[in-house]
Amino acid sequence: MELKHKLDRFTKVAIKRRKKVLKWLANQNEEIALLAFESQKEHLFNLSGTNEENRSILYLAALYLAADHLYSLYHAQNSKNRDMNINAVQGVTRMQAKKFKKNMQSEKYDKMLNLKSKILVLKDEEKLSFREISEFLKRYHRLEVSHSYVATFYHAMKEKK
Repeated sequence: MELKHKLDRFTKVAIKRRKKVLKWLANQNEEIALLAFESQKEHLFNLSGTNEENRSILYLAALYLAADHLYSLYHAQNSKNRDMNINAVQGVTRMQAKKFKKNMQSEKYDKMLNLKSKILVLKDEEKLSFREISEFLKRYHRLEVSHSYVATFYHAMKEKK
């Protein structure tokens, strides 16, 4: 209970709102999360003047404040009060552009990472072609990828080694 009261005092944000913005932040891509952590430094600097022996509470409060700020900034355009200055509009536009960007790594890439050793064995030891590896993945792992994507993945994994 003491932690809840300290967070209430430092953030001045209700617990439901804190949970909501943290959940929103967790569902964003990595660039938005990076913006939150960069913004967290500014909030931590503002909180550093408080007398708190446990610095971790201040870090958590700063994270909540940063997430709340980004959430408010992102959803300000949907509210009735759209009176924002030009800097806020630029910030929202930049954040929306980062959210709009597609991540290069897809679900298929993640699944292929899990099967990386199998793909390398099929190519290096079993001497299968990329088309055959693609068919193998489709048949035995229900992963439908093109042979060119398998080749790109294979060469990327070989470069990392």
